Amino acid sequence: MIETNTGDSVVVGIDGSTAAVYAAHWAVAEAIARDVPLRLVSCIQRPQCSDQMAIEYVTTCLRAAHAAIDDTAAQVKIETAVVVGDPTAALIEESRQAAMVCVGSVGIGRFAKALFGSTAAGVAERASCPVAVIRSYSPHRRTPVGSIVVEVNDWEENHDVIAAAVAEAQLRGRPVIAVGECPAETGKSARQELLSRTAAWQDLHPDVYITPVAVTSSFVRYLATTSEPISLVVVGAHDAPDLSSIIGSNADRNCDNPSVLIARA
Repeated sequence: MIETNTGDSVVVGIDGSTAAVYAAHWAVAEAIARDVPLRLVSCIQRPQCSDQMAIEYVTTCLRAAHAAIDDTAAQVKIETAVVVGDPTAALIEESRQAAMVCVGSVGIGRFAKALFGSTAAGVAERASCPVAVIRSYSPHRRTPVGSIVVEVNDWEENHDVIAAAVAEAQLRGRPVIAVGECPAETGKSARQELLSRTAAWQDLHPDVYITPVAVTSSFVRYLATTSEPISLVVVGAHDAPDLSSIIGSNADRNCDNPSVLIARA
């Protein structure tokens, strides 16, 4: 069972899109691992007593997402909720009591910020718990393959970021690529530090295959140029404002359309 980032539920924003249903499917394993309910949340932004159509729409969206999870026969408790207000604000409020918030997103490319979606970007930056932005995952096709990529750096939060990547690797049965920036002017010291930190995590988690990768440029540059299939990129809250750049950098090259997890302690 995943014991970090405990909360009342794993929350998924449901807006009627296929991407949101994909996010709900991805989130099932998170809820089961934490032994908490999967909470499907849909929003009505400007309710009116006469606007029965809006209420019926969000209710239908929730029922469809619930049914999609039921079809998998996953042993998870499902809650549904209709909340009033802006979707970004509503999911940020939900994050205060959640173990994780998951949202779906599609279309990240050259115009990443615009296409990424204000809700996904806003929640990623301001949520109180970890946020997963799930792209192009469908349970009706092959399971997305690829490594879990995490940056190794000197930020105080990095221990929690690497821990989240390792936890996801254990949950999803994926290897981890630990990327460290080692400019030429740092000599061998930065590379040795990367190897040392990676070896320490490997010793703690022998069931997870962790590969250190030293780069002379940047983490984003690595994502943009690597041919390695990637299923998930794990970053810290410090990197959340650059989320669209991180995912957009890899969108054209990576056929598996990697998702991203913003880890928070």
